[in-house]
Parts: sequence; structure tokens; C-alpha cells
Amino acid sequence: MHNKISTGLIGCGRWGKNILRDLVSLGVEVHVAEHGEKNRQDALAAGASSVANDWHALPDTVDGYVVAVQTDRHYETLGELAATSRPVFVEKPVAPSLTQAQELADLMGERLFVMHKWRYHPGIQMFAHLVQSGTYGKLQRLVTRRLQWGHPHDDVDAVWILAPHDLSIALHILGQLPELITARGTVSGKSIHDMSAIFGRMPSASIEVSGISPVNRRLVMAIFERAIVSLTDPLADHLEVHLRDAAGEPTDRTDTIEISTEYPLLRELRSFTDYLRGGPEPMSPVRDELQIMERLDQARKLILQQ
Repeated sequence: MHNKISTGLIGCGRWGKNILRDLVSLGVEVHVAEHGEKNRQDALAAGASSVANDWHALPDTVDGYVVAVQTDRHYETLGELAATSRPVFVEKPVAPSLTQAQELADLMGERLFVMHKWRYHPGIQMFAHLVQSGTYGKLQRLVTRRLQWGHPHDDVDAVWILAPHDLSIALHILGQLPELITARGTVSGKSIHDMSAIFGRMPSASIEVSGISPVNRRLVMAIFERAIVSLTDPLADHLEVHLRDAAGEPTDRTDTIEISTEYPLLRELRSFTDYLRGGPEPMSPVRDELQIMERLDQARKLILQQ
């Protein structure tokens, strides 16, 4: 699949410039729509084939669109793109509410895909393989932590922007998102600054995210019958394995599982561009996103009611 394709990239700011970089590296012709003058100039310097102030001015011959505007502009932007009949890859979350997500799913159907880069992380894919293969026995519990001080988004709160990452990890490793058991959080008005939630019972998924943590931490840990497998650094070239004995007690035996260090963003954009060339659809079609949005909506409502 080497035929030349072109995409429209809508939004080329803080994260969009990384998308542009990777699309160009994949040999894609990229036409950028961006309101900011400096961002437009930077996009041209980075290899964009053309730039415009508005996506309507982009060539109507593009094979698909990648949307990287802020979350509160997704609904309007995707609603307009629905009329193009082109496939769309949009940054997560698809919208800032479950209602809007459902409306977009109904409107765009199988043409809408969501950029959950963690599903393309080699470590997360290895976790899923270990679950499916039973290498260390049955999975008992999945634990994720995503803690930091602040976040660079002014349109949605920390939970809206952080939790979809970990819900997508749970979806990928478990194959589906189990029911919500409980959720707690710190609230100011309608903003939720952190969340601790448990989904399912055996296996369970324990997710903690925070935008008010003075300690930055990233952790994905799978507790199997015969081992604890963890990823403590998103850039690591391996998973850490701590073995358990027959009674489940820790032993002194450790191991590592090598993984690729290729960036997940590049991997997911390659998947989308291959799809535009006629390949299989990328992961996280909108039907998967609705699972994530439904669980997030349930957790948020529970937290706000407390």
C-alpha cells in the first residue's frame, strides 16, 4: 500500500504539529486548516502542502481528515465534516458529553474513528497478548495511574482529558469495559479534578487520574495469578515482570519483556493512512468510543452526586 494519499488536518497547534510531523514522515500530502497565523506558518515550514484559515478552503479531493482542535469544538467540526463522506480520525474524547458523542455516532457511523494512542502502544498491546495467551495465568486485576499537576486544556476538566486514556487501555487489555462499581473524585462546581474508579470484579480495572497531584506518575500494572507485569515509563523498551509462587506470594524472581519504542502516535496515524489506502479500519471506531464515553459519563454522574 504505497499509493499517494492526502489528508486534511484541522487544527495544528500544540498537538496538531506532532500529527503533521508524523503524517509527513509517512509520505502523506497534508493540507492544514488552522486559525492561528503563526501556526499556519509553522505548518508550512514543517512540510504541509497547503494551509488555510478554515477547513472549507482545503482541497475537496483529500482522502480523509484528522481533527485536532480542542474538545469543545469537536461536535461542531465533526458535524460539518459529516457532509464530506470522507473518513475522519479525531482526537479523543470525541466530544465533551455522552449525548454529543451519541449524536455524532448516529450522524457519521462507520466513517468516524477516535485517536486513542494508548491502544497502539507496544506495551499495552503486549499486556493484551499476555491476557489472551494465559502466559501468567488469569488476569485478576488491572491497575492504571495517571497523575500530574495541571493540564494544558482550558475547555474541559482534568478527568475529561485524562480518564479516556486509561479507559481505552482497559478496553484494549480486557476486550470490553466492565460495569462501573464505584467512583470518587474531587469537585469544584462542575469540574472534576481527579477520579478513582473501579470497573468490574474479576478481573477488575482500577483507574486513578488526577490533575491536582504534586507527584507525576504513569503506571499500568496487570496482576496475574503467577506474576505482576508493569509499565512504569511510557518510553520504556520493556515491561517489568515480578513472579509469584503457587500461593500467589511474591518471589525473588524477576524478568523483562522487550517491547518496541516506536511512538504510538506514529503507529495510529500509519493505521489510519493505511485504511485510507484500502487497508483494515483503525482501532477505536466510534462504537468503541461510545463504551468509553458511557463509562466515563456514569463515573462523572456518580462523583457529582456525592
